Amino acid sequence: MAYNSTNPVFKPAFWNSIQGNDRMTLEGTLQKTGILFGLATVSAVGSIALGFIMPGLLYPLMLLGMFGTMGMGMFLWFSRPAEPTAFVIVYATLEGLFIGPLTLIFEILYPGIAIQAGLATFGVVACMLTIYSVGILRPTPTFNKIVFTLAGSIFLMYFINILLVFLTPWTFPFLHSSGAIGIALSVFIITVASLMLISNFGMIDAGVRMGAPKKQEWWGAFGIMVTVIWVYFEMLRLIAKLRDNR
Repeated sequence: MAYNSTNPVFKPAFWNSIQGNDRMTLEGTLQKTGILFGLATVSAVGSIALGFIMPGLLYPLMLLGMFGTMGMGMFLWFSRPAEPTAFVIVYATLEGLFIGPLTLIFEILYPGIAIQAGLATFGVVACMLTIYSVGILRPTPTFNKIVFTLAGSIFLMYFINILLVFLTPWTFPFLHSSGAIGIALSVFIITVASLMLISNFGMIDAGVRMGAPKKQEWWGAFGIMVTVIWVYFEMLRLIAKLRDNR
C-alpha cells in the first residue's frame, strides 16, 4: 500500500511496510497518545516511589530509562516495524523510568520546578496547536527538512555529550552552562522542539486525510510523545539554569 504526499515523513517505503484495512482517525490517535502518556506516568510514579524506598536504585533506573529510550527510539526510527504497538508501549514505559527519577532529582535541587516545567510544556503544546490550527505555520517539505536537520544536529550533540561524560572529564561546551550562552542554547533547543510539534501535527493530519492504516495512529502518538517529553526535559534544564543565574 503506497501513498503520495509532499510531506517527507510519508515515503512509499514507509507505507509499504504497513498493512491493514482500518483507517487512521484523529480520535484514535488521541486515544493512543493518552495511553502512551498514561503508561509513562505510571512508570514515572512507580520509579519515583521505588526510589524513595531504595534510593540506590534511583540513578540506575534513570540510566536504564535513558539508554533504553535511546535504543528503542533508534530501533523504531530506522527499522519502521510493520506492527509498532508493542515497541511503542515499551518505549513509553522506558520513558517514564527516565523522566520520573530525573524530575525527582530536579525537584530536590530546585523545589517547585516540576510544576513550572509541566505548565510551561503545556503552554508550548497549546500554543503550537493553535498556531498550526489557524495556519500560521504549516509543515511544508522545506519546513520539515529544516526542523529535522536541526533536531538531528541537537540529538547528535546530546550523543557526543553522553560519550564525553562517560569517557572523559569534559562535557559539550555551554550545554550545561547557566550563563547567557547556556540559557540561549536551551531557548534555541526548546524552539526547535516546539517547531517539531508542527511537523507532528502535520503528520497526523496528513495521515487522517490520506486514509492511512489504523496502525499509523501509534506512529502519530509516538511522535507527539517524543516531542512533548523533549520539551519538558529542556524546560527543566532551562528553569534550573535561570534559577542558578539569579
